Amino acid sequence: MRKNPWFIYSVLLLGIFVALEANAFTTPALPYISEYFGVSTANSGLLTLLSSGAAIALAPLFGRLGDQVGRKKVIVVGLVIFCIAQTMKVFTPVSWIYLLGALLQGIGYALIFPNVFAYIPELFPEQKRGRAIGLFMLFSYIATGTGGAIAGALIDVWGWRSVYATSATVSAIGLVLISIFIPKSEKGKQVALDYKGATLFMLLITLFVAMPLILTNFGPIMLLAGGIVFAVMLGIFIYMQKKTEHPVVDLKLLKLKGVYIPAILIAFQNFMMLSILMSLTFLTADNPNMTALQVGMITTVLFSSAAIFSPTIGVLLDRFNPVYLVFISLITGVIGIGMYLGVHMGSSIMYILAVMVFVGICSSFLNASLMKVILLFTPEDKKGVSTGTFSLFKDLGLPVGATLGLTIYGMSTSRGFESAIQAKAESLGLTGDQARQLI
Repeated sequence: MRKNPWFIYSVLLLGIFVALEANAFTTPALPYISEYFGVSTANSGLLTLLSSGAAIALAPLFGRLGDQVGRKKVIVVGLVIFCIAQTMKVFTPVSWIYLLGALLQGIGYALIFPNVFAYIPELFPEQKRGRAIGLFMLFSYIATGTGGAIAGALIDVWGWRSVYATSATVSAIGLVLISIFIPKSEKGKQVALDYKGATLFMLLITLFVAMPLILTNFGPIMLLAGGIVFAVMLGIFIYMQKKTEHPVVDLKLLKLKGVYIPAILIAFQNFMMLSILMSLTFLTADNPNMTALQVGMITTVLFSSAAIFSPTIGVLLDRFNPVYLVFISLITGVIGIGMYLGVHMGSSIMYILAVMVFVGICSSFLNASLMKVILLFTPEDKKGVSTGTFSLFKDLGLPVGATLGLTIYGMSTSRGFESAIQAKAESLGLTGDQARQLI
């Protein structure tokens, strides 16, 4: 396995590149897709809900599957499904086909991401894994960074469907290269996989992510009802996992400090990052003076900033305690949040991009250092399920941040619009009924 490990690893990273660039494509395209299907800003999170739920819930299951049948097989299947999903989005005439494509995209992502990550200990000795993680993060951020600008340029010229045509093409190229150049990985012990638990878990995640949407569309009473249903389902899921010999979520792993602390931190960081990213994306798209390319640049600057630091972080991880890098990430994150609170509709694109620089640096340092911690504190025979569990929490913060950020932004802009119209109506001497009719 370790013959030409860097070449093998670089080809493997094409799978990560494909999966993450597709997600980056979706971010600047989402305002235009929402408009095409007639979905309001506050409800735009619905378009990514199934993709997120599948990617999060199935990552541990497919990580364990890679441990058993070999990682290459699982990655190849994931790329095939991913390519089909993107092709469906290109030709979809109606929203439900788009949503089905989103579901398949999430399944493909869950097959790819944890198994590429789990290749690191197979390919590299302990003293080189930090640099491998740095390269992993570099590919990840290049994919997400270039994806925003490319998507914006494609949308300006050919419309939002062109981003998925490009993604399908890149997926097919990655599939061919990985099929040819990647050797088979070793198979582990064959055990029964908990597909029932995975299905229930996907429903749980989807319901959890949809909570802001339930509040927006149905009010607090239905939110309370949804919370009760979620609590009952969660209790059933935990009971099932304790009774299952090989559960989807290994609760024993979550008792390790080296697993649950990184999991919580990465979920919170990604929640904040996506809340900021999505709200600024829609804010810029709503500005008539901004182009789709400028909207895409928000994503590009965020992840390009992270990519610039990734190689350096990889070297530092092999020399220093990764906890030190966690503190650096938290400092830059606080600066970014402080700047974000000063953004308004009149803010320049340069100020918005400066916010994304600090958020990107925070993301780069935190992701890489926590990945190193996970690999250090996980038993060798559970690398796949542990990386899948980490992927679960890493990705959990993304859709929650996206849906909550869009919900808050949609509600605030709607109320701000009504307030502005009300004030204008009063200045013109209109009565209350006339003002309401105008709104």
